[in-house]
Amino acid sequence: MWLRKLLKFLWQGFERRSKEFLRNTSLQGLKYVWNKELPGWVQLYFVKVFIVAVYVAINLAVNVFHKWQSTPVIIGISPTVTAIQSIPFPAITVCSMNKAKSSIVSTFESGSLEHAMLQKACNQEFNYTRFRSFRPRLKRNSFANFIFNISHKCDEMMVSCKFGEQSLPCSDLFREIYVDEGLCCVFNFLHPYYIYKHSDSTLRDYTSSKGLSDIAVDWSPITGYPKYLPAGYYPRPGLGVGVYNGLQIVLNGLTDEYYCSSTNGQGFKVLLYNSIDQPRLKESGLPIMIGHETNYRIVPNSYEAVPSIRQIDPTTRQCIFSDEQKLLFYKYYTRRNCEAECDATYFLRLCDCIPYYLPLIYRNATVCHVAHFDCVNRAELGSADGESMECKELCLTGCHDVTYFPNAFSIPIIPFRQESVSSQGDFLKNFSTDYIVENLAIVNFYHADNYFRSHVRSSYTGLTEYMSLTGGIMSLMFGFSVVFLAELFYFIFLRSLFQYIQHCSLNRRDRVHMQYSDEH
Repeated sequence: MWLRKLLKFLWQGFERRSKEFLRNTSLQGLKYVWNKELPGWVQLYFVKVFIVAVYVAINLAVNVFHKWQSTPVIIGISPTVTAIQSIPFPAITVCSMNKAKSSIVSTFESGSLEHAMLQKACNQEFNYTRFRSFRPRLKRNSFANFIFNISHKCDEMMVSCKFGEQSLPCSDLFREIYVDEGLCCVFNFLHPYYIYKHSDSTLRDYTSSKGLSDIAVDWSPITGYPKYLPAGYYPRPGLGVGVYNGLQIVLNGLTDEYYCSSTNGQGFKVLLYNSIDQPRLKESGLPIMIGHETNYRIVPNSYEAVPSIRQIDPTTRQCIFSDEQKLLFYKYYTRRNCEAECDATYFLRLCDCIPYYLPLIYRNATVCHVAHFDCVNRAELGSADGESMECKELCLTGCHDVTYFPNAFSIPIIPFRQESVSSQGDFLKNFSTDYIVENLAIVNFYHADNYFRSHVRSSYTGLTEYMSLTGGIMSLMFGFSVVFLAELFYFIFLRSLFQYIQHCSLNRRDRVHMQYSDEH
């Protein structure tokens, strides 16, 4: 019985407060619903209008929420420009298409160990069954050392080098590096001490034996160069605009030494990338034709990210900060470095070794040699397995990154008279015009503009923007505001609580008064 009375009391109180709330609320239209002075059809009209407005507002707010969830990050253009002097000149790797010098490999006996390794270097089919038990005990018997011995060195391949207005020994600008195209020459690459976590027998020191090299410094897309820099350092920054502020190299194809080519012709491959990336020239290398002067106009592009997007899941924002995903071999995370480690893991899993040009992700891992070549060939020809694909799917783009897009054009080197040769530079004086056309290539790398604008990743809508959009919709459609929430909280909770406390206080006072009256 007492429960029924309590429910009746609560319902009457709720009905009374609801009518009072609707008469006094700040929401548009509701005050007309319980206004008894208005005709019934007017009250019904405002009820329908309010319901439609709430329905439309909720749908619009849900659409905003879905867009917030599906597009959490947008890429915009930075309002400020970046000078090319504040980023490194691109790292440049140059490879000869000739995989082996004829004067060296022509003496190899058929069926010998050297002949077997030569077939692999030239990507020729060969049966390595008889060498499956071979284990190189000395470094000079390794495949990487074999590649070094049969390939063109930088001092053989490069006739002249000029950076800016200064002609420099090519040995002070370029170093040998092992890539998927064999032994190549690299310029402006970060020193191994700064980019690799541990040493590798295939890594070569980048310090000039003559002591003429600039000092190696650290650099990354996030932190940039150190605050204090020596007078001469590398990675070298951009100097300015135009050919005379870029890098010019004259390459010697040594066509008489051709034994096998990585393509169907003669020439070179080149790749431009940032100084902390792993170069992959087989898929991305650009051709340099012998007998031509090739110009690469460099268009830099950098990506930045505002710190606020860190709270968004990496798979949702589709980029990774360097400190969010640690690599096994590289100190700096980039998508290319991550994919290189995935490839190394793929070969290690299938063939129990890692090719010489891939990162040695484990110190005790075996570098592939002739005993592994059958397996390595199958792994290279076969498509990557599911585990490798899953690994590469996790290699998202770095939130901070620098890329370089080369706009290339080339013109033939036209045979000219000897007096005309001297005007082209001292490096051509010692060559005949026929030799120049048949063996040499001139390459210029230079910036087209002094400044560029970065791309900035930022939140499409943060919490403030989302509340503003949603609040604007609710306010536009039916006058919703924070004051309405305060009104609702007051009428539903606070007022009921105070009335209940007041009711209990009156009952207690009445009982005390009745008890006092009975005693007297």
